Amino acid sequence: MKKVTVFGVGSIGVRVAYFLARNRDVARIRLVDIDPDRSKATLIDFLQSNVALQSKIAFASYEEPKEIEQSDVVIVAAGVDGEVSPDIAMPSETDRSAMEQVAAQIGHFAPQAIVAVLSQPAELFCSIIARSGYFAPTKVIGFPLLIYREWYRDRIARTVGLSSEDIRITTVRTLAGEELVLDQCTVGGVPIGRLTDNASQLAHRPSDDVMKRRLEYHHYAPAAVISEVTGELVSQRRQVITAICAEPGAATFYESKALIGPGGVERTVDLALPADQQTRHDAYRARVDELTARLG
Repeated sequence: MKKVTVFGVGSIGVRVAYFLARNRDVARIRLVDIDPDRSKATLIDFLQSNVALQSKIAFASYEEPKEIEQSDVVIVAAGVDGEVSPDIAMPSETDRSAMEQVAAQIGHFAPQAIVAVLSQPAELFCSIIARSGYFAPTKVIGFPLLIYREWYRDRIARTVGLSSEDIRITTVRTLAGEELVLDQCTVGGVPIGRLTDNASQLAHRPSDDVMKRRLEYHHYAPAAVISEVTGELVSQRRQVITAICAEPGAATFYESKALIGPGGVERTVDLALPADQQTRHDAYRARVDELTARLG
């Protein structure tokens, strides 16, 4: 029996649970939230739909979530409904304390689980969870909220006139946000440069105003991606994904391509970036190093 727990039932957490409920490889889902009123309201909604969802979903207590025992994957989606920013900022003491409590609860009741972190900045929250001592760093995996990546995918689809589901893109994290790695992007297996004379224009980053207009509706993309990745994890299948992870033997979390297996991160994948992008990516890593050291 494969079991998944979701901490945080805001807009994204609820959508993650719904997508997972449609996955045949997931047998049970437990939802945990610090807000009892939101938990009750969401529970009523799910109870009314549990005939269609095959009664997979139930709530666990935030104070004593023993119902999460034997979870294969625990998704931490607390606090992801606020403004998304490319900046990596130090979490407040309140947020840090809350994440330490979540880590302790997961570690006590589900120490065998892989922990998937959607809370932002995932680089630092992953470090906080790993430093709790309950999990090996390779079993803690973070996920960007994907708003920039999906912007690129949509723009490429419009340019080449094909469905976005056929597009495979690679992005790299910098202090300004996600940047497209143009020479590693394909449409139906064909390099993008062969399909348009305007490929270089696709790599232009979206403006902050464009991203702010999208934020209000940006919930389904991260929920769909994390539910798909979770389905692969509980099915014991290996996958190469963009994730925030610690390289085996290390303890600092950066966004990179990684090979993920049943036991967590097996190795990271070298992107072989152009020199200018590598410089900007190195600056992002230096910023993460600085803030991780300040966590103490």
